[in-house]
Amino acid sequence: MTGIGRRTITRFCWFSAVGIALATTGCSTEQEAAALPSTTESAQAATPSPTAAVAQAYTDFVAMLDRADSLAPETRKQELSAVMVEPQLSRVLKRIDDMKEKNQATYGNIVVRIARVDLTGNGAVVRDCQDSSNAGLLDTRTQKKLNRGVKERNIKALLERGTDGRWRVSKFIILGEGC
Repeated sequence: MTGIGRRTITRFCWFSAVGIALATTGCSTEQEAAALPSTTESAQAATPSPTAAVAQAYTDFVAMLDRADSLAPETRKQELSAVMVEPQLSRVLKRIDDMKEKNQATYGNIVVRIARVDLTGNGAVVRDCQDSSNAGLLDTRTQKKLNRGVKERNIKALLERGTDGRWRVSKFIILGEGC
């Protein structure tokens, strides 16, 4: 065997030994085993508080509104039903139809800034000071922006908890500019 062949085999053996040593590090029986969390601890950690669940449901609702008019007409109602219920669902569907008739579409994204979440007997109220300054309506024929939102828009949203345990917006009220 040539000197180059021996060096290649020696390097291979050395790298293999190092690899095996690294792979088996921590597998000795002399070390104490770390306790894994119980399934009840994991489930409790994964379950958000009711307030956090309401805040997430509201945030999901706003994100859906940002793209509601681009949803396929045949699945739009079903997809929107995941984040809203009547009367809000009918209002959004009507608004989309009105926009389509006028060749309008939404653009941009609204930034949610939840100020408060209040749980009520069978529902919740979210107060939001959202930033819609990078969102608005545009003309779908010309792509010209028709309007733009504001830096601070005072919002009150009412949510209901469904029989499936999920929170959904039932009413979305724009209280005005400024918070």
